Amino acid sequence: MNIDILTINAKSAEGQPAVFNPVVVGFADGTSYLIDCGFTYNFKEFKQELVSLGLMIADLKGIIISHDDIDHLEGLHCFKEEYVALEVITSALEADSVSGKIDSERLVQVRESLAHVPAEMKAWVEGFIADLEAVKHFEVDRTLEDGQLFKDTLHVIATPGHTKGHISFFDTESKTLIAADAIVVENGEFDIANPQFTLDMEAALASVEKIKALKPSRIICYHGGVVEDDIDGKLERLIIKYSRDATLCV
Repeated sequence: MNIDILTINAKSAEGQPAVFNPVVVGFADGTSYLIDCGFTYNFKEFKQELVSLGLMIADLKGIIISHDDIDHLEGLHCFKEEYVALEVITSALEADSVSGKIDSERLVQVRESLAHVPAEMKAWVEGFIADLEAVKHFEVDRTLEDGQLFKDTLHVIATPGHTKGHISFFDTESKTLIAADAIVVENGEFDIANPQFTLDMEAALASVEKIKALKPSRIICYHGGVVEDDIDGKLERLIIKYSRDATLCV
């Protein structure tokens, strides 16, 4: 199995430059899948990155959505408009929101926050709500469950916390963990993705423990890129950091 990391330029919620690192996984049967697909404005760069790998959109079998957050799926409609036969794949727990049958957890969360945010933040929150409501949805063709083998050596790993149905992937051959937003890299260390938006911090930390138990030799984070050094130590420090913070709040 091949794992190719894309470099996609983006902007943070605060408008600062950021980089997304989605991946393309290629299998022995010749099929390739993109994991997460960014925003609409990233589409041109996605196409350029795929061309650098010798791929066109139509060479992809499908797009796997790790979880229902706008920066991971808003650009899906561009891919589907170019190649309608692309499969849409996500976790069973988030299939209904990805397909638009129910509101996403993030949309519900942000709507509920509107009554409590400071006045100076209301315009930003209202804009975020509008962006989430404008996401175009597509029927989910396949769903994935924890522990499922997705072709060859790629295992589906349920890593809830950031959202309830968040999934990561572990290649047992290369011992590579494709984390999506289960963890991020900041200043050379692992962290929880947007702790203020994490829906279940206890579950998020349990997911970090689950990742640590896999003993990966490489971790690819959607936000932060690749980590190959001191992975066990960095995961342990992350767990201690949030365990300490929780103790201080008791």
